[in-house]
Amino acid sequence: MGEMKVIAKGYEENPDLMPVDTKERKLGTKSVILMFFSMNTCIPMFFLGPIGRSFGLSLTQVLVGAAIGNILTAIVMWLNGVIGTRYGVSYPVQLRESFGFKGTIIPLFLRGAVGIVWFGIEAYVGSLALLMIFLVLIGTPNVDVLPLATRYLPIALILYILSLVYVMRHGLPGIGIMANWAGPLLLIYFIWLVIWLTINPEFSANTSKLFVSTAGYLSIGFFTYLAVQVNWWATVALNISDISRGIQPNNKRALPIGIFIGLVIGQIVGTGLGYAAITLTGIVLPQEIILKFSPGVIATIIGLSFAFIAPWSTDIVANVPAATSLLTSLSSKFSFKLALTVTGIIAFFIAPWWAFDKAQGIVNYATQWAANYGILLGPIAGIMVADYWIIKKQHYDVQKLYTYGPNGPWYAKGWSKAAYISLVLTWIAGYLIAWVAHQMAYIAFIPVPGGIIWIPTAIIAFLFYIIFYKKYQQQA
Repeated sequence: MGEMKVIAKGYEENPDLMPVDTKERKLGTKSVILMFFSMNTCIPMFFLGPIGRSFGLSLTQVLVGAAIGNILTAIVMWLNGVIGTRYGVSYPVQLRESFGFKGTIIPLFLRGAVGIVWFGIEAYVGSLALLMIFLVLIGTPNVDVLPLATRYLPIALILYILSLVYVMRHGLPGIGIMANWAGPLLLIYFIWLVIWLTINPEFSANTSKLFVSTAGYLSIGFFTYLAVQVNWWATVALNISDISRGIQPNNKRALPIGIFIGLVIGQIVGTGLGYAAITLTGIVLPQEIILKFSPGVIATIIGLSFAFIAPWSTDIVANVPAATSLLTSLSSKFSFKLALTVTGIIAFFIAPWWAFDKAQGIVNYATQWAANYGILLGPIAGIMVADYWIIKKQHYDVQKLYTYGPNGPWYAKGWSKAAYISLVLTWIAGYLIAWVAHQMAYIAFIPVPGGIIWIPTAIIAFLFYIIFYKKYQQQA
């Protein structure tokens, strides 16, 4: 039996949002594992060790936190990603069933906004590595490399963004292979570097500090750290269909195996390496560790090259698609290439080259951001999972997703009352929980619930949506 032809009814659809044809879904298990490894393994991942250490946690505690946090995220990622694999649809289209045809704009905006901030963070660390490579090659003394790279970072940032936009617009032979292997190679490099540091007499005395803890598993520090681990990939747990829609539709193992090996295992290993590196050297920034302690210029250049390519590939796979999805869903005239260009321009100003004088400040910047945006994404995840797995009983009518009007996911003039009432009530509940638990934080000047708020808000929104969907007896 042939594949049913889906057409846009009642409106003009952006071609980039149409379902991927079954014949074009070619990603197998190996490709998905490598994709998740490369998406996950980047310079900010190594921040997770220093972040845990700053809360007084031991190596064992940060590994436990990494395991718990990423397994929870991975479960939601798989539950949402199944839709992309089964139907070949993207995140903006998937949202129509739960939030309504018009109601997708808010969850799209929130996911896109979080994604573009991460794009800026990755672009900062990748551009820093790129400029450091240049400075090392021209013979700049090591002591001057990082300060000069920080001072002139906007120049490298422009080159970083231009190269990314060009490759995503036009493609280059072999670029997919390079992007897939960048993350695993960076991980292998850091494993080698940490082993070298451990056996070096200058640093081996510090190994006893790896298991020193000043905070317990029930401390605020551990729960804040757990929030960072959960939030780290709670972003892609929403728009995972943008990736999974390219997986072979009959390969049901590729997505869960890829997530578990590439993301969960990769994150645990990267967290441990980051923790060991700062404990042994006393230095937070991975690029600075590579610069100061790699044995020789060639090892330094190789390490910094991986430090450039890895965040670059993460932006391609994880951060840029979320931002471009927001723009392409706004209008059929907003092509992927135009959306990509606009995203690049925004990312230049979002990248925090203007926020601090020393590059090490990026670690604190990423920590504050990753610990506190769970309130934005948790409720959306809960609603999406409840809609597909409970309300719609694991079945979506794909043609209805591309039908504008009462015959599509229209609900109340294109908006789902159940989803938005659940969203608002969950946000209120999240603020109440944080206020009672004294876990209020700030993003810029805006008070937000901090800590491990993603988990309770996802559960609360899941339950609210089921209740209100039945209350309003919503019919698409």
